[in-house]
Amino acid sequence: MDDGERLGSNFQGRVYARAVNPHTPAQAQFQAQADAHGSGERSEGASDMGSQSRPRKFVIQSTFGVPRERRSRKSRPCDACRRRKTACIITTEPPCAFCKSRGVVCQSTSTTEGPLSRQQFGSEGVLSRIAVANQHLQDSSPGSPGERDTTDILASPNTTKYSPQPIASPSNLSVSTASDYSSRLGHDASSGSHPSHAYPRDRLKSDADSSTTSMDIVQPTLRSFKPSSINRPVHTLEDNPGRATYFLGRTAEQDPFVLDAFSYGILSESSTVDANVVQLHRGGSDLDDLPLNFLFLSMGHPKHTNETREQASDTIETKVWPHADVLVGLYFKHVHPALPIVSKGRFLRRYASCRNSIPGCLRGAVYALASVFWTEDPETCRGDRFPLEQHEIVDQAHRALRSEIENPNFFVLQACLLLIHVQPPSIDAMEAPSTFTLSAQATACAQLIGLHQDPGKWNLEIVEKKLRKKLWWATFVTDCWAAVSHGNPPHISDTSYNTTILDIDDLRCDEDVPEDLRHLVDSSNWFFDVSSGARFLETIRITRLLRDVIDSSFQVVKKTPDLLQRTASRNQLVDVHDKLKDWPSLIPSCLSVSRNRDTPLSCHNRPLHLTFYATKVLLYRALMHPATKAAKQDPNSSLRQWFPFAIADFARFTDFFASISPGELRGFWGRHARSQLILCGNFLVYLFLMAAEKEHIEAAHRMLENFREKVNKIADTDHIPTRALIRATKIRTNSFFSQAAAVMRHGPEASITEPITICGVDGPIQGQQEIGYPLDADFL
Repeated sequence: MDDGERLGSNFQGRVYARAVNPHTPAQAQFQAQADAHGSGERSEGASDMGSQSRPRKFVIQSTFGVPRERRSRKSRPCDACRRRKTACIITTEPPCAFCKSRGVVCQSTSTTEGPLSRQQFGSEGVLSRIAVANQHLQDSSPGSPGERDTTDILASPNTTKYSPQPIASPSNLSVSTASDYSSRLGHDASSGSHPSHAYPRDRLKSDADSSTTSMDIVQPTLRSFKPSSINRPVHTLEDNPGRATYFLGRTAEQDPFVLDAFSYGILSESSTVDANVVQLHRGGSDLDDLPLNFLFLSMGHPKHTNETREQASDTIETKVWPHADVLVGLYFKHVHPALPIVSKGRFLRRYASCRNSIPGCLRGAVYALASVFWTEDPETCRGDRFPLEQHEIVDQAHRALRSEIENPNFFVLQACLLLIHVQPPSIDAMEAPSTFTLSAQATACAQLIGLHQDPGKWNLEIVEKKLRKKLWWATFVTDCWAAVSHGNPPHISDTSYNTTILDIDDLRCDEDVPEDLRHLVDSSNWFFDVSSGARFLETIRITRLLRDVIDSSFQVVKKTPDLLQRTASRNQLVDVHDKLKDWPSLIPSCLSVSRNRDTPLSCHNRPLHLTFYATKVLLYRALMHPATKAAKQDPNSSLRQWFPFAIADFARFTDFFASISPGELRGFWGRHARSQLILCGNFLVYLFLMAAEKEHIEAAHRMLENFREKVNKIADTDHIPTRALIRATKIRTNSFFSQAAAVMRHGPEASITEPITICGVDGPIQGQQEIGYPLDADFL
């Protein structure tokens, strides 16, 4: 290995001048620089005019794999040691001492690498200004007044004009930090590789031996090359152990066009590389088609943060041992078909090779959601409950999430989305505010890693593109329904994203399980389930229509809308009504909920239909606005015009709800189902109170009675998740029936006296104290 190679001439897109003795004549200096950049080899006996004033350049044909002593240059070092610029000590045969200590593959792949040509910048103006600045520094530095003929120009890897070579060795971690991170967190060292780039630490020193101490700077892994685009490497933003990538939007620290023309690494006070900017899209001629950049940096945390994360991860695995593999199988059998946000192949590959490479928060979320089905699955149903309570795992998962959310990625985002759906406490009478705050956390993670930007034109692996789209729309659905549960505006605005809609091929990607991993899941989950994909697509479609309703009628209004805006909003609502009118008849047959469907499939379809009816609730509340006493008495009001449509639709809802079997309620319904049931139950009360004609009053009362009967029948069960799902709707429905007569009889002066409910540590406790409160019935 020659000096140029040892000093980092392999740095992608950057060439640095050799350190030249300032006392050497100018002609010799010029020849030395020509030698440094030339590709020809010189024999040991070669001599020229300048040989007396400068050292000769020797090139040794080195090999790899033979015994190698410290500081020996007769044998070629391995890739890891060469990139780290450390000694490569081989006692008898590979692996060397360093690779053996880190557990990485010890091999040498590059044998004929030469210095790379100088990179040209995209902006001549920037190049000339840098040259002038560097010349000024050279003229003013002591001992070197204008004697250096070459300028060290720093360029970002994402502005290179040539195609870098793919990394052949999967073990080439660029810096020791990545190896330490992989070892500490259990990452498989072969899961990703990074091109290593040398960076001169002290460029202006006159001492030739210490002038080019190098540091590493990294960019995403180069995965593969397509024959049609051999000059365009494909990147990944995810599978880079020890690295994190954050999207740089228009309001970020630097203008995107400036980063496109000139990008540089971010150095700390000790000249170590903290971060680098990587560009995945160069932008186009359109002013709105901006260059898209990501901040690519090494992850580093304080010791206490790492300890907290490791302790939480170890506690989770200790608690679920020896049932972890069974819980993973239960998750993909019962939860994944209804909520397919975890990439099955990617998760199982990581889990089988090294489960600690998956963040503890995601493993905890998977274990926790699966633990509910311990007694429901024939393979694990032995008459006994799971030895742990779900909250014991959830608490540790949240503990791990607090540390891991510092560097969000796909796994961390999936954990945020899944932890929302844990079983609610059985004493809750309404949706917990944490549902809304956790959705805000998931939205922030998704935006931070750039999921709100469409990756179609990005230079990314196709699998990663599809997964990015799927996770964004899962975040969109979660954000919308979590906001609805408390009547808040969603965090994601209509103008804050441009990610294109999913199709069935996007959901099919990475869902087939390889043969060597099939032992982890049930045979029914070995291949992509078309019904699961269609169900998720319909959920997104309904949620997007719900967003149209929210945006047109449920936003915080800064000023009173004019007649034109009101007309536009009403037309938008009518359009949504037309799209949802025949939805139950137009969906694929695999999503129907007829009584003759098998329970495993129908139990996944029921939550989708509940989502449909909850969307209709908000649609009719917007169409029939305002629901006042005056509108009730006005035959031409919106309330009266749309009332027959609402009565007909929710007569079908009561039939749907009455047809739910106990077995279907034992499936995965998700956390949003509880607030959706509250919406539907309360809307039946709305219809009864707002009915103006006799037949409508009778129909609404009959629907409400049937609904109440079914709710109380469902609540009379020993299945704890079912009771937690239905309790909030049950107490609201029964409260109305117990108080409605007195309110209607006495009007606004009515005072209802009921026993107060006191919540103890083990659940509700019926107290002996009574409380009275007046109810306003002015709208009746």
